[in-house]
Amino acid sequence: MSLRAIFVALGLLILFPPQLINAESVPTLAYVAAKDANPKRLDIFKKGLADLGYVEGKNIRLEYRDAILDSDYDGVIAELIARKVDMILAANVAATRAAARATKTIPIVMMAVFDPVGIGVVKTLERPGTNVTGTTMYAPQLIAERLHILQRLVMPRLDRVAMVLNGQNPNNAAQFELLRTETQKLGIAVEQLDIRRPEDVDSAFEKASGFGAQGLTNAVDTFINSRRFALAVGARKLKMPSVMSDVEYVMAGGLMAFGPGHYEGYYGAAKYVDNILRGANPADLPVAGPTEFAMSANRTVLRDFGLSLPPDLAIRVNEWVD
Repeated sequence: MSLRAIFVALGLLILFPPQLINAESVPTLAYVAAKDANPKRLDIFKKGLADLGYVEGKNIRLEYRDAILDSDYDGVIAELIARKVDMILAANVAATRAAARATKTIPIVMMAVFDPVGIGVVKTLERPGTNVTGTTMYAPQLIAERLHILQRLVMPRLDRVAMVLNGQNPNNAAQFELLRTETQKLGIAVEQLDIRRPEDVDSAFEKASGFGAQGLTNAVDTFINSRRFALAVGARKLKMPSVMSDVEYVMAGGLMAFGPGHYEGYYGAAKYVDNILRGANPADLPVAGPTEFAMSANRTVLRDFGLSLPPDLAIRVNEWVD
């Protein structure tokens, strides 16, 4: 080999990881999300990839799959494993759990997934110890914060509050218990509204009405988030103030939200993809938690409910939706 050829080869090795040089070995990443997930999440993840030098169709391939019910994800993941994808990008708890059950060898990168220790896919956030790593939006302390915001909205007093949750999600029960602990301190009665199928939403609001709920919040869950439009309709029909976990609920017509959102975790997930493609072991990559928190509110819904935010709350709103 000539000296010039050697320098060219060395240059390629520096510019690209070995697995990206041969077009036939361009890695295939499978992105698995909820069917009606906010498309902006994927756009932000792609921006993270682009900032690291990855161009879809050139030095990386992406395959896209979605599902509705939690039980749908097992089939989706099985089909991707059969296609021998190089990495699974899990955009929610259901996808993460299904992937972790199905493979112990293919790297799985979580994208703003809630409570990875609680759902049993990693041993600790600091040292996952499995083929799963990535980003989480786990911030259980915000459950109490949302309750306190509801207290400020419901006058003269908040006596009863309901939480929508998915009984099939193992960490939703823990979230409800955190809410119950806080409500007991404040003398507030609490009820859970278990929603596992699309048709459960109407009956959940019937239960909430019978309970006399004056406010609504949610457990963080993929399927519950997919019902955000129906939840907004139900809450508005009953004029029930809601403080939810993500701005997407407010964009869907909900009243307010306070949480870490997903965008930070989606952008950050790209770094995990890069590290793993360069040879890092997922078991050794600490899971990154949220550092940015935001409050959002819907002016139209506030007006329809005859509510106005106290000045100290209004000044904390990062995003207003009309």
